[in-house]
Amino acid sequence: MAFTTMLRTPFKFLVLLLSICNIALGQADTTDALAPRQSPSADAINSPLCQNYALVANLSTVALNATYRAAFLQSSSLGTFPARAILDVQSPKLMGMMMDVNLNNQCGNLTQVAIEGAAANLTAGTVLGLPIQTAPGIGVADPAMPIVQIAIFLIMGGTWLCL
Repeated sequence: MAFTTMLRTPFKFLVLLLSICNIALGQADTTDALAPRQSPSADAINSPLCQNYALVANLSTVALNATYRAAFLQSSSLGTFPARAILDVQSPKLMGMMMDVNLNNQCGNLTQVAIEGAAANLTAGTVLGLPIQTAPGIGVADPAMPIVQIAIFLIMGGTWLCL
């Protein structure tokens, strides 16, 4: 018993010392590791060509990923068909823009920026600037759910019992 108490105190001291060192290292200044975004030309990114490429890349990223697309269609205030039309018009344009060497030299790889941005936005609960809405319908915890289940059981089961 005395042996375990004797080891417990140095062990607590070691854990405390390591946690303090860990906190000190975790709060080290890391601003030198961050570099500004490299761009071939700062003025080129504001050109209408690059703005169009960014728009097509963002909309195509959402259009070509089923998760992003479903989240956008359920959150869009336009309705399903107009929102789908917006996505479907832009997605065929992406391949031509991705393979255009001059456009990529002028604007940078905006497709990769759009993919990373869409993933970060989905994690934050937004898609194309819209907050992701919950799907409409009866919730599982809704009091109407047992009534609906019993009605379905009686309709389906009653048919078999009458035969």
